[in-house]
Amino acid sequence: MNRLIGITGGMSSGKTTISKEIIENNREFIYIDVDTFRRNLYKNNSYINELKLVIPELKKYNFINSMILNKYIYTNEEYMNKYKQIMYKYLFEYINTFNDKTIIVDWALILNDNLEKYFEKIIYVKASDKTRLERLYNSDLSKEEILRRFNLQRIDNIDKYSSLNFMIVDNDSKYDINKINSFINGMECKFTLPNNEGKAIWEITHQCNYGCSYCIFSCNNKKIDGELTTEECFHVIDELVSHNFKHLKITGGEPFIRKDIIEILKYASENLVTDISTNASLITPEIVKLLNEINLKMIHVSLDGSELEHESVRGKNTYLRTIKGLQALRDSINKIRIGTVIHYNNQFSLENVIKTSKELKADEIIFSIMEPVSGQDKSLVKTIPNEELIETINELKEKYKQDIVVNCNFDKQPNYVHTCPAGDKFLYINNLGNVSPCPWVHEVDKTCISDSSLKNESLDNIFNEKKLIKFKKEKSEGKCYGKI
Repeated sequence: MNRLIGITGGMSSGKTTISKEIIENNREFIYIDVDTFRRNLYKNNSYINELKLVIPELKKYNFINSMILNKYIYTNEEYMNKYKQIMYKYLFEYINTFNDKTIIVDWALILNDNLEKYFEKIIYVKASDKTRLERLYNSDLSKEEILRRFNLQRIDNIDKYSSLNFMIVDNDSKYDINKINSFINGMECKFTLPNNEGKAIWEITHQCNYGCSYCIFSCNNKKIDGELTTEECFHVIDELVSHNFKHLKITGGEPFIRKDIIEILKYASENLVTDISTNASLITPEIVKLLNEINLKMIHVSLDGSELEHESVRGKNTYLRTIKGLQALRDSINKIRIGTVIHYNNQFSLENVIKTSKELKADEIIFSIMEPVSGQDKSLVKTIPNEELIETINELKEKYKQDIVVNCNFDKQPNYVHTCPAGDKFLYINNLGNVSPCPWVHEVDKTCISDSSLKNESLDNIFNEKKLIKFKKEKSEGKCYGKI
């Protein structure tokens, strides 16, 4: 899949110079100057014929160039829009002739023409009008033409585009090409590391008393042979601590199926910032008292709405058991966060689950989107566009801000990292103690997991296995195996 990097900015801002310097530093990139591309299109008969269909006045010409076309498109907004539709069709068809390339697209009007959605990252090159006019001093363009282009390309509120995938380069001062290259070559990552400190996600058991239809681990309620003993779990924690990991997320399966989960949480929390995800069905007042003796970052409980909405994805007779556990957790001194997965059956009733969470005295509710993995049923996937859901959630966040924290994890800009943390500062550990660099890496490539287990092996020896060495080599070359 191609990566498109847009370089945009006003006329004579210096974007083409910067584009070419980027290409000098990244010889494997493809460079497309849209101005040059569209001039070359005049040699394409199909393109010319399409223009003549939408701009009938062009039919009287045997040969068409920019000077002729400009007479009609700059005085007629309808013609301009139709011309752009045709030109952009040919541009993106050309871009799609490449495979798995990073393509630098140099075009002043990326933002003005609302093309941002096509680009993974955008660099906006700005320069003062004075600087730009000085560069145009010897131009053969008329003053009227220069002013017309200045107005056409003007962006008055560039700050509104500010995000992790948008960079502003001030070309009036000395720009740093290394920073620009670092921005372009950063990887998109699903995970964030608190304070850039090491974090592990541990599926501590594969056994679960629920049967969630979209479960990434396809867990079931059968007893699993070979899962780690209590002492072996302590060894896993010791290895993480000795390798300077600071954060641990314990998940499952259902962790509270393990009779020793309180011991494990207590041991882990002494040296690691620890949180746990649960369906709460096995939480009792007695367990809450024991959890109150442990300092946890949070207890995350899955609740997907009303009884019908919840059980449509999590199975029969699951709702009341989760509610009962959450009622017990009202007495928790640890933070309680409810996680709601948005799916087809609950997408129109998000406020109701917020009200329920508030009544249960939860500290926070966070919404995510059902993303079935390959081969799973897609019939329960929500139909409301993300943008509409984000707007609804933001309104509810404001409405209930005095009662409960409302968040969602799909409204953020992509997290770009310059060095992928997987295998170094980020790990996935399965219920048998085998190690993969990242849960999404393992989902994409089931073989990318250690043969040996942390039950009786050190992390150092596991990191030296061929599979993980291969992953690190690929990672160092800029590949993200777990890209989703």
